[in-house]
Amino acid sequence: MLHDVFICHASEDKNDFVRPLAESLRSRHIAVWYDEFSLDIGDSLREAIDKGLASTRFGIVVLSPNFFKKNWAKRELNGLVSREMSEDKKLVLPIWHNVGPNEVLHFSPPLADIVAASSASGIGAVVEDLVKKIRPEESPLIIARDFLIEKGLSPPVVTDEWWLDIVEQKQSELHYPDMNHDWRWIFPLPFEPGCTGSERGLNIAWTALQLDWARDGMEKNICQLTHPEKVHDFLAKWPGLLECSKENPAILALYAPQLTIPGYDQGLASIFDQLMTPSNRRSSEVFRYGNAHTVEGNEPLCGDLMAWRHPSFGNHTPGSLSYQFATAHTGMYFRSILTGFERLVWLLSTSSSWLPTDLRNILRKGFKERVHWWVSDLQLFEIFTSLTEKPRSRFSYTKAIVEELHNLCSDALFKLSIDDSPDRIKSLLIELDYLDGYYEESANRKERRKKLS
Repeated sequence: MLHDVFICHASEDKNDFVRPLAESLRSRHIAVWYDEFSLDIGDSLREAIDKGLASTRFGIVVLSPNFFKKNWAKRELNGLVSREMSEDKKLVLPIWHNVGPNEVLHFSPPLADIVAASSASGIGAVVEDLVKKIRPEESPLIIARDFLIEKGLSPPVVTDEWWLDIVEQKQSELHYPDMNHDWRWIFPLPFEPGCTGSERGLNIAWTALQLDWARDGMEKNICQLTHPEKVHDFLAKWPGLLECSKENPAILALYAPQLTIPGYDQGLASIFDQLMTPSNRRSSEVFRYGNAHTVEGNEPLCGDLMAWRHPSFGNHTPGSLSYQFATAHTGMYFRSILTGFERLVWLLSTSSSWLPTDLRNILRKGFKERVHWWVSDLQLFEIFTSLTEKPRSRFSYTKAIVEELHNLCSDALFKLSIDDSPDRIKSLLIELDYLDGYYEESANRKERRKKLS
């Protein structure tokens, strides 16, 4: 743990000045090394003080008649002066307590030449003078740290290398996220690149917040398959996440479309309703991937991100809904890293029973309408080869295909942590003849190409 300040003082000055000073600084979010705060039973006093002297940004030296008599206090001062000389920076912040210029000059002429605060002006004035030096106005890292503290976190002092890691992440993964990095549950930072001062500090702070909840969301695989109650718990768990989600409802809908479903939208209904209105149609479609496929070719009644909220699913076809459910992304934000087949297995499993029946059925239907994208996965080699090399009349569920389906279902259930029978899922795939949709879709594609030509 690094500290903003180390308070060098005589123990006789604790009650009337040093302790109130330390408490006032700490209340201003200054990380203070002060023996009553920083030492635990069993600590080596000398080692702890040496570490404190070595790890502090500044050293507050309370010069008093008691201080001048203390060899131990002088040793601490010498340590700070040695650091000043070796690091070529001003570290010592003197406070005159019940002393005047002559006493300080007699003790240390160099200290007498440094502008000092005086306890005679009161604790409040001393603290204000110190804060101006310790926390320069508009310092981005200080602003970031204080913002995180306000959110209930305990970030390290700004000289800790942890902050360098955050800044590097902000510049790469979060402000210009790359899909290959597999980041999810990230949102736009509040200010544009190149901002300075407080805006830059807030970007850094929001980056730190996002890194925490993004890692947790990926570890727990919070995605469109997750029960809505668990998603709400996730939003409430992390400081700033719900606030950020409400500021970016379209991206929230991208990550968790289940929250747009009436009945699962607790606390979010109004912001999703705004995306459904004609005046906000563009904002609800801004993350559309590809052209919308709609029933009878009409205009969609809402953006695809809001389709689960619409009574008729926005006029989108089942195939379009299922494809968007599984693959929606923007190049910067995307839903999850599961394969299309794994999502289909989830839909056929008992774990998807929380979905409204009509939505669940239309998504299942959609996977049969649009087969090419998920069946062409390399994991389905035996199946894909049979479909592409044999006409519809010659295709059959051979022993090899049935075995591959069983293994794929078993692997998908394991990856999804679903306690369901792979035989049951495999039988449903065969019974509902999902693979036959490959030929149906191929025929429809040929027909569309003929019309275009």
